[in-house]
Amino acid sequence: MILSRPDEVLDMLPPRNVSGHHEGTVIRYEKYSTAGNTFLVVDESDTPLVNDAARSEFSCWALDGGFGVGGADNVLFIAETPRPGTYTFRIFEHDGAETLSCGNGLLAAGHLIAQRHGRTAWTMLTELPSGRPRPVRGGLVAGTDRVTVRIAGPRQVPERFWRPRGPVAPPTGGDPGPAEVTLPVSLPSGEDETGKSTVVDRDGPGTERDPALRGFLVFTGEPHLVLVLGHGADEQLAPALFPPRRTERSLALMDALGRQINERHRAVFPHGIHVNVAQIHDGCLRFRTWERAIDKETLACGTGALACVHVCAARGLLPEPTTVLWPHHARWHRPDTELRVTRESDGALVLQGAPVRIYAGTVPAGQLPQREDHTR
Repeated sequence: MILSRPDEVLDMLPPRNVSGHHEGTVIRYEKYSTAGNTFLVVDESDTPLVNDAARSEFSCWALDGGFGVGGADNVLFIAETPRPGTYTFRIFEHDGAETLSCGNGLLAAGHLIAQRHGRTAWTMLTELPSGRPRPVRGGLVAGTDRVTVRIAGPRQVPERFWRPRGPVAPPTGGDPGPAEVTLPVSLPSGEDETGKSTVVDRDGPGTERDPALRGFLVFTGEPHLVLVLGHGADEQLAPALFPPRRTERSLALMDALGRQINERHRAVFPHGIHVNVAQIHDGCLRFRTWERAIDKETLACGTGALACVHVCAARGLLPEPTTVLWPHHARWHRPDTELRVTRESDGALVLQGAPVRIYAGTVPAGQLPQREDHTR
């Protein structure tokens, strides 16, 4: 689909009302997993929600593991536009806020479109909260259960997500390459005898405990910081970040990286930043991602996979056009988990994965608890 103007995309969208309640008596959803990322997907072709307040209300309740459905990272809402084969893609967080995009969510939603709408190719409109929706093409890989999504070339992180200061230089106008940023962080290495977190000290007692990590910023539907071990981030961190088995020390280290970069450098990243750690290993690219908004590491991240490939390719680390990615956290649980990203000649990136439908469910719309307003 070729769209010449942003308003041409906007003309295709259904109205986004902001008040009201659910239109039907039940809300139907399907739970999906893509490389360990889990989603509750609502197809609004048979479960229309009349407005964003209803979507937000349902998302808050459904993602609550104590009083709702739980067991999912996000709620996805898809709706077919007046143009056949083109769908809006909406993604909501635990707090009911809408975010921009999600690579693995696009794969899951694409699988649902293929199964329920009988399509082998489609277009989804993402980044709706930006006011400039972007079309993303998707399709089935012939003869398999795998799905692809194709995004146009990665972009610079928009100014609203990144405010350079100090040693961080703004990118050159028109430069599509990843921008470099250097950030000091304190790295926990484990627990001492009191159970408190200790700090990595690579050079012995009395040395600098706030190592500076050099990373690369890129926007692939979400804003990402990519730390490449051996290329700006200390390769000695690899045993702690990529152990063969799940360890509390490794979880604490990844959590500290994400939290410190987002909390300590809030002035630089006012709306948060996804933090990825990547390393070339055995001919593949293994990575981990700590996500903004939900403020924790997830088992995998599709836009993070795209960001890692773009950054590593720009550094000359990926000679082949197709890269196999190992989401390391997910592989602790399922060792065969992988994603694939292909770089096309025009700069576009194609993400490929194997979404799995887990189950379907319904929720009586009238039984959802009303949200309390804690702002007054």
